[in-house]
This record gives sequence, structure tokens and C-alpha cells, in this order.
Amino acid sequence: MGIAVITGASSGIGKEFALQLRDMAGIGEFWLIARNKERLELTAKELGVPCKIISADLSTEEGIEKYRAILDEEKPEISYLVNAAGFGVFGSFDVLAESTVTDMIDVNIKATVLITHMSVKYMKKGARIIQLGSGSCFTPLPHFNIYSSSKVFVLHYTKSLNYELKPYGIRATCFCPGWVDTAFLPKSLDAKDAYVPKSMKPLLDCKKVVKGCVRASKKGKAMYVTNWYTKLQHLLFKLLPDPILTKMWLGMLKKNEAKGDK
Repeated sequence: MGIAVITGASSGIGKEFALQLRDMAGIGEFWLIARNKERLELTAKELGVPCKIISADLSTEEGIEKYRAILDEEKPEISYLVNAAGFGVFGSFDVLAESTVTDMIDVNIKATVLITHMSVKYMKKGARIIQLGSGSCFTPLPHFNIYSSSKVFVLHYTKSLNYELKPYGIRATCFCPGWVDTAFLPKSLDAKDAYVPKSMKPLLDCKKVVKGCVRASKKGKAMYVTNWYTKLQHLLFKLLPDPILTKMWLGMLKKNEAKGDK
């Protein structure tokens, strides 16, 4: 029996992937990775199947190396890898702290690549990789620049990786949802004096979009875009020049008065 490795498994999209992969044939154990050990334990309890809890901060070298050490020791067969760990904060260059910027890059890009790179050698034909992208990767987004740019990287990385792994019978899918109804949104709006969207609607149902992504992953698709709104965004990205898309985005923003450190 293989295992499913899920980062960001303590809540939101990561947790939902664990729940939906629970009854997948060929998965005998879940490795759940996130910073919050208590919430991981709650996820494991809800799953009701064998789980290994790995409390690790993937923005740090220590967190990455903790996962590597466990892999090297146990040498598992990985059937599914879901890189759902990540975060985003609204704010322009003069609002966001440098530590926030580097953490976004380290978690969204560096951790995604390294966790994937060290996991692939434990995968066999039929294994699947799912990387958490975003609908934001289709448009230049001032004031959400670091997050959206990191997801552009994830999209290109995953699509290229899918091509490279195809001869081995392993497929990688980039999951590109719109605004999903999870705890991500309140956290992303934390920065004071940042410009944020006037509306996050339509908010997508987490269960529904994850179900669609699991289905796309089984089919070996390199990218899965969710609802009509995000699909339209993807289409406009192909048809319209960047200045028009950027102007449309800026027209959707308002000043955020929420508390936060500059």
C-alpha cells in the first residue's frame, strides 16, 4: 500500500484533499504536514485512518530537512503528493514586511519544489502530484504581486514537470481555483493600508473544487481551473494585453482598514 503526503493538511484545501483521498484505492497511510500539531491531530482523528503527523514549518530549512530525514529513513511508496501549503498577503512593496515577502516565496515556491523533488524518487507508475496554484496566476496583480507571481511559478513548474514525468507514468496537476471559502481569505487581508478586492464573491465550495481537482488528477491533466469566473479570467489572459487586465484588477480594489503591521 502506498501513502499520501499532504502539506498544509491542518485546515482548508489541504485538509479537504486528505478527506477526499481517504477512500482512494492503494493508499494505506497519510503523512500530514503543517506547522500546527494540534490541528493536524484533529485532521488525523477526523480521517480515522493510519496517519503520520509531521509538524514542520516549511518556510524554514529545518522544516524541509525534517521531511527529508523521515523519507530517507522510511523509504515509502508515495501514491499521492499534494502540496497545499502556502499563504498570501495583500500589500504593495511599501506595505509588506520583508519577512512576509520571503516567507511567501519560501513556502509557495521553494518548499513546493523541494518537497516535490525529494518525493518523486519514491513514486512509481500511476502516482499523482497535485500542486496548489491559483486563479491569480493568470493576471498581473499589483498589491497582490508576490503571491500571484509565486503561483505563476507553480503553474509553469507543474506543467513542465508533468511533461518530464510522463515517460515514468507519473502525472502532475496544477490546481487553479478562484476565491475558495477557507481561512485563507481572512489571513490574506491582514496587512494595514493594503488595497484588497471590494468583493471576494463568488466564493467557491471547498469540497466541490477539490473533488473536481482529484478527478482531473486521475485523468492526468496538467492544469485544473475551477468555476466559470476563473475560466473566464484564464481566457481573458490569453486574449487581452496586460495593461487592460491590470486596469480591470485595480478597479476592483479598495483600501483595507484592517489592523496589521506595516
